[in-house]
Amino acid sequence: MKWITIIALLAVFLSQSQNTSSQLETVDFQKAKVVIQLDPFSNEVKGSVLFDLQILKNTSSIFLDAKNLVGHQVLIEGNKVKSIYDGEKLVIEAPFHTGDVLELTVKFTSYPSKAMYHIDKDKDRLWDQVWTQGQGKYTSNWLPSIDDMNDKMIWNLSITAPVSKRVIANGKLVTVTEGKETKTWNYTMEKPMSSYLVALAAGDYQVKRDSSASGIPLEFYYYDNQESKVAPTYQHSKEIFDFLEGEIGVAYPWQNYKQVPVKDFLYSGMENTGMTIFNDEFFTDELGANDRSYVNVNAHELAHQWFGDLVTETEAKHHWLHEGFASYYALLAEENLYGNSYFQAQLFEYAEALNEQTANGNSTALLNAKANSLTFYQHGAWALHALKEEVGVLSFRESVTRYLIKNKYQNVTTASFLDVVAQVSEKDLTDFKATWLTSEVFPTAEALRILRKQPVMEQYLQLSARRISTFEESYNSYKETLQKPVETVMVKEMVAQLSIHDNDKKYELLQQAAALNDVEVNQLIVLSTPTLNDKNRELITSMLNDASYVTRESVLFLLWNDASDKRAVLESARAQWKEINSSLDMAWIVLALNSTGYTNEELLPFLVRLQAYTGSEYSTETRTAAFDYLINLDAMSQQNYTDLMNASLHHVWRFYENARGILKAQYKRENGQFFIDQSLGNFDTKSQEILKRVLGLN
Repeated sequence: MKWITIIALLAVFLSQSQNTSSQLETVDFQKAKVVIQLDPFSNEVKGSVLFDLQILKNTSSIFLDAKNLVGHQVLIEGNKVKSIYDGEKLVIEAPFHTGDVLELTVKFTSYPSKAMYHIDKDKDRLWDQVWTQGQGKYTSNWLPSIDDMNDKMIWNLSITAPVSKRVIANGKLVTVTEGKETKTWNYTMEKPMSSYLVALAAGDYQVKRDSSASGIPLEFYYYDNQESKVAPTYQHSKEIFDFLEGEIGVAYPWQNYKQVPVKDFLYSGMENTGMTIFNDEFFTDELGANDRSYVNVNAHELAHQWFGDLVTETEAKHHWLHEGFASYYALLAEENLYGNSYFQAQLFEYAEALNEQTANGNSTALLNAKANSLTFYQHGAWALHALKEEVGVLSFRESVTRYLIKNKYQNVTTASFLDVVAQVSEKDLTDFKATWLTSEVFPTAEALRILRKQPVMEQYLQLSARRISTFEESYNSYKETLQKPVETVMVKEMVAQLSIHDNDKKYELLQQAAALNDVEVNQLIVLSTPTLNDKNRELITSMLNDASYVTRESVLFLLWNDASDKRAVLESARAQWKEINSSLDMAWIVLALNSTGYTNEELLPFLVRLQAYTGSEYSTETRTAAFDYLINLDAMSQQNYTDLMNASLHHVWRFYENARGILKAQYKRENGQFFIDQSLGNFDTKSQEILKRVLGLN
């Protein structure tokens, strides 16, 4: 009888959990009050969620998505009720009647394996940072919630963390209560959102505040003692905000807007409601901002506050309504900053990538739920640009505004948008849809037709056609490119072409290009220079102190390779630089280790410094480069192997996949196998199992 009852209950659970639409028709989750505590020593999340809900149809059960729970208790109106939990869903059983307005409380303890990440930079077993990522990972991994993005509710969060940490979350901070060892941060929201947009970050942060032209509070977070990076990282932020609010034609829909850098983030950024979390590799000084600008990510994630957060897709096939719109409006924001030529050149680059994807047979329709990022983002942006060309700028803008107002805080399909466009423009969009949305190939010819309407793009395309011409045939075109008014995108195309030519006249052209003092042009000049000679040595040497770490590093390699006294080159360069980042420092060290003129006593501290860069306090990009350098130098220490094994257990997919490949290769070497075997015992049982599986030892 016991087993029959369990089977029957599981059948009820499956019928309820697998039909999301029936849940939406049965119950309306309206508000959630989250109260949680972050344990300083582990990834434990403990607390409760109180849901205000209304029953829409008689039912005997409702469910929540909930993973990684180790304990839970469910109450309705303060009374315990029966629940079934299978590790994925929490089914609550009770007689629910149409019209019931109830308070449902779930008390829980969870140990999330993803969606909430605890960053321990110094491996002291105390986390330094906690941050969340709901999209694609599911908030239900750390918080009982609703995975279905069609179910929106108002979220209020109360988060208790160690007293030394600042907690940032969705909504408006209303109170902070300090205890002896903890602080509790209380955030409230006014409008509903999907659960995947619930977010928090905790760490050692300070904040700079400003406000938009419309009065929206803007908060720019930064790490303790790194205030100097605020201006270069967040450059143009207020201008971007004001531009997008005006261009979109709908007031920013949330209480405030925060931007928070975090370590080892999974992506470039994430548009949590009112709170963008972004990879701190973009949080950098002035030189670093020239090499890796946050501007496009900044604009893209902000655009999502309307396209994705305010109006949200019903299902994955309409994902371009998020990413296509965010990509296109980010380009429009950049056009406002950098001009039409930049904007058109970016569209051309998108078209080239999409055309190549089609040529390789990898393209899909934009309305394909399994389309890749290139399609959803760049193809989606192109579809909007083509639509604007089709219906006109004014109709396009009015359509976007009406679409957002009509569907605010709701879920949408492609038809939700196109129906508004057709109504406003009074145009039949059948051909547009067939060409840009449902065709499985990118319409390259149509994209080029649109681009050629712009005089600057007609010139750019004519110059691009010179890629297959001789230098003599192209020379006059190159000279025209450098005549005023100079278009930087044209100069960059010219510089790229000059790299394949061997003619003394090209050096005069490169001198004129460098005289523009454009960081990206200079980068391209240096990166396209294979070796130094009498005609380019002075020019390249002059760029050693350019406002770019990428340029400095490339110049250093060229000068070092050209010099007889390599130590003198290295010491001179080091003395000139006031700023240096990890990549440039590692490059300098590696060149020093390969130079004559240094004693072993001088080289040892350099090697120790290089070996330190594999540690968890550094970015995944820095650590990857350090592993590569050390392996090529055959200089991996015991600690470096331990760091490599930790990297193989990391949460960032690209990083751990690369680390595992290195680990397997090193294990085939006698020294590598010795060090790896020595380190294996220092890991916990679960980690050892993963590492053994990677090494093929199971």
